[in-house]
Amino acid sequence: MENLCSFLFYGLQLFHIYTDLRYLLLYNSTNFCLAAISLLKAFCKNNLAEALGGGLALLCLMLVLYFLSRGGMGEGDVKLAFVLGAWLGVEQGLFALLAAFAFGGAYGALVLAIKGRTGGAVIPFGPFLCLGCVIADFCGEEIIFWYMQQY
Repeated sequence: MENLCSFLFYGLQLFHIYTDLRYLLLYNSTNFCLAAISLLKAFCKNNLAEALGGGLALLCLMLVLYFLSRGGMGEGDVKLAFVLGAWLGVEQGLFALLAAFAFGGAYGALVLAIKGRTGGAVIPFGPFLCLGCVIADFCGEEIIFWYMQQY
């Protein structure tokens, strides 16, 4: 069951990446399916509280950023953050968000360096959220453990 959930989850994330890059849209229906898959996985693994905690933690952080950005971040990104938090849990979800902002910031700096401030480029954040989720899901525990050993 877990493999099927992972297959569906990452397949839908690929769809999100495509739609955000092509149309700057993260569809609510896709987020709803991702949330259902995340909660089903959590229910089967008997850690529903961790999933809901992760979802709510990332949702709250992204809501603050959404309001502070005054339209710079889309509502779909906020909803996707909830989904990723539900999939990963609190600790891994926060790591995924950090990774997403690191890669998104690096890409944004590169775009600014190439196009300059007059480019007015809109950068979709959904692909970076999905990338952060993949990194956190596959090697986040090891990275967090390594980091904690350093300090």
